[in-house]
Amino acid sequence: MKPSGILETIIYANDLEQAAWFYHEVLGLEMPREPSELAAFFRINEHQVLLVFDPTVSDQPGRAAPSHGARGPGHIALRIEPEHYDAWKRRLSGFGVAIEQEIEWPNHTDPGRSIYLRDPTGNSVELITADIWRG
Repeated sequence: MKPSGILETIIYANDLEQAAWFYHEVLGLEMPREPSELAAFFRINEHQVLLVFDPTVSDQPGRAAPSHGARGPGHIALRIEPEHYDAWKRRLSGFGVAIEQEIEWPNHTDPGRSIYLRDPTGNSVELITADIWRG
């Protein structure tokens, strides 16, 4: 017996309005409702959700869920289609989002390319064309 997948992933941002703009407008993720004081949430697909929590709220004791909250930049990698790689670069440029680095992953079972950028809080966001962890 083992878990069958990751339902939600959480990263942290002190400004949820900026996070909502970035993940919804720039990255195009579905945002089913407006951000609350605690979090903004985005649907990746039918079974996966990205939550962006304000750590000054989520780390408070006495909440309905156990308190938690990371400080400093985190990282998330989002899968993109290989044929959309150049379109993503143009989209990011159109929003004024700087590309921090690009990497080619030729020595993996599923070779691919990554675009690294930063969200408004400083979290590292990777857009990757391949499952480099397979095999």
